[in-house]
Amino acid sequence: MEDEDGYMSIDPARRDVYLSPPQETKDLPSNLLWWKIGLGVSLAGFVALTVVLIVLSLSGVQDSLQMDSHPVLFPARLCGSKNSSVLQSLYQLPKYNSCTSNEASCASVPSEICIEIPKSPLSVVANETAIIPIKIQLPKPDWDFIEVLWHHTQGTPEDLILKYSLRSCSPKSKPQLWYKRECHLFLEIMPAHRWKMSAMMNAWLIIWNIEAKHAGRYQVTVKSNNMKEACSFVELKVTEAAKT
Repeated sequence: MEDEDGYMSIDPARRDVYLSPPQETKDLPSNLLWWKIGLGVSLAGFVALTVVLIVLSLSGVQDSLQMDSHPVLFPARLCGSKNSSVLQSLYQLPKYNSCTSNEASCASVPSEICIEIPKSPLSVVANETAIIPIKIQLPKPDWDFIEVLWHHTQGTPEDLILKYSLRSCSPKSKPQLWYKRECHLFLEIMPAHRWKMSAMMNAWLIIWNIEAKHAGRYQVTVKSNNMKEACSFVELKVTEAAKT
């Protein structure tokens, strides 16, 4: 009820009833449900984080393997080692010249680039290291890049073995040997051949632990910015090791 000044008067007997806030009733099933939902979300987040960490770990291992299997370009001086009679004999093999012999060229049109290849098929014993020697002659010294491609011509998608290129070459660098020019060197070996094959700086092809499946024709193609591409091929035979 109101007093003379218009204010509401409160019955002292009921004062505590008005001033005390209403007590909240606790819904135990509802709280338990929300607790379960929170726990489920936490577990889901933990599982997702674990999966992400596993994927990152596997990616790191894969990257490490790729780094370990990075292609290696071997120095050409290894081919000319005086201590190796085998390598010296490869230098001295009778050769065809792709510029003067149709038997040594597989290019559709004549090229200024000449490739010298062995006249006779190379023969290598199984499980040994095979080296396919070639000699590339570039009559024009003012080229900007050279790219050498090796193929194992079997008619399969894995025919391409590697790409070896010299790019961004210094115009002032004009050595007698093309592969000694000051350039950025790039070697890309296809995954199927990465653990078996590589190249030397003078573009000789190397095959380790050779097997019967590696026998056949190997084609080498040389490309340049100011000369038509040249193409030649070498036959390789694989023989079984003598039984003791």
